[in-house]
Amino acid sequence: MAEKDAQLQDEDNVASIRYIFLHVKEATPLPPALWDLHDSNESLKKVSYTTFRFVYEAKFTLPVYSIIPSNKRYIRSWTLVVPHATTVLQVVRNNWGPSLEDLIGEFVSLGIPFFTLALSSSPPHTLPRPETVFDNLSRLSSFQPNAYTYKTYELQRDDFLRHPHARAALLRGGILWRLCKASFEERIGLVNGPSSDVRLFGEAKRFPSSTSDGLTWSAWDDILTDDEVDLICGVYYVAVEDDRQKQWTTLSWWPRPNVFNKCSLWTGYWNTSCEFWFQRRLDSIRCGEARPSKTAEWKGALRYSQNKTRLLCNLTEEASALFISKVLG
Repeated sequence: MAEKDAQLQDEDNVASIRYIFLHVKEATPLPPALWDLHDSNESLKKVSYTTFRFVYEAKFTLPVYSIIPSNKRYIRSWTLVVPHATTVLQVVRNNWGPSLEDLIGEFVSLGIPFFTLALSSSPPHTLPRPETVFDNLSRLSSFQPNAYTYKTYELQRDDFLRHPHARAALLRGGILWRLCKASFEERIGLVNGPSSDVRLFGEAKRFPSSTSDGLTWSAWDDILTDDEVDLICGVYYVAVEDDRQKQWTTLSWWPRPNVFNKCSLWTGYWNTSCEFWFQRRLDSIRCGEARPSKTAEWKGALRYSQNKTRLLCNLTEEASALFISKVLG
């Protein structure tokens, strides 16, 4: 879990982590002493947690958990939702709160994904979304990026991040969060609820009302287009010399989220290993050693112990979801 102060390199912690991985690898049950979600472990069940209610929302395409303050003074015009059961358990374990803004502050500090949905009974607009990416990401086959090219990319990225809806990058967590967080240090309040431009730069998820009024509701939040994600990650489409037809290869300074989120470094929050990799890569770029990589190269470079990590993360997510339904639901 996302323990900010845990020293994972300590001998006791290393031994415990290796022991847990051994059980996961051999598909044997974890001992209750190391697994507070185990049926025989009463420690987490005894926690008297009344700060928030957690509601499983199956009506969305990807089910999420709504986090609702028990104290009405902390109710907002928007709803805070998280996509992972492990995030809900982290809130309970650390007794985060009592306001939604307190939770968001913790999520943002750790790069944990979340959404802020504004509910409306009005139908989604049909206006075209304004363009925000005006820089041509295509390059000739002679393209030779270097440290100065990277600096130009940083300036273009930071310029785009001035848009209010760019807060969506911070909410996505992971690599987008890390690339954007410095630009939002003086504007961290922007993450507390959808932006003022959400009707232009947002997306509405439609679902029927659970009451007898029969209305169909829309849940709005800011989103990024594929072009905007490419701009943030430093993507280039480089022409490939071919006499028969024009072809392109995709290069990027940083992996796109769909690649990074599947690598073994990513465990649902920005951990020490993520930051070590990021700083080493950044130093290598700035001293002129590293170049943009192809998608296949990113997948290979970020593989590490991918299967074991995914197995452990999936096991934790499933156990967390079961615990929420049995104890917190």
